[in-house]
Amino acid sequence: MSSSGLAVNIEMKTTIKDGKRKEVHTMEATGELFQRGQLTVLRFSEPKEEGEEQATTQIVRLSRDGMTVQRKGAITMNQRFLPGVETEGMYNSAFGPMSMLTNTKKVNYDWDQDTRKGYIALQYHLVLQGSDTGNYDMYVKFKEV
Repeated sequence: MSSSGLAVNIEMKTTIKDGKRKEVHTMEATGELFQRGQLTVLRFSEPKEEGEEQATTQIVRLSRDGMTVQRKGAITMNQRFLPGVETEGMYNSAFGPMSMLTNTKKVNYDWDQDTRKGYIALQYHLVLQGSDTGNYDMYVKFKEV
């Protein structure tokens, strides 16, 4: 892998369950994968939503301990996902800043050097601005372009 990163295609599926309500969101993007020692970094631009003037860049840092997600652009967010730990973060959008409380249940990831494919599996419970928003199950697949 070069210092500029490995070009990857990314597919993300997020399922949100809140009581009987269930939502599924999908996204596809291209980005870069970096590996430095025990740290894996995935960087990509999210597709623009309707009405957004600015794209959002997402940086996902994965380590043995957990995962950190930073989003900058139309949406700004910085959140840590540590299994078994409740963490605090902020979510900023056109609607203003909102506090986040995240209780991470699971973070798994892998990169197979031979097949040039990897995945991230994340499960967490989210409380946004004091309101319980449900359980999130996110699965991200990425493979070399």
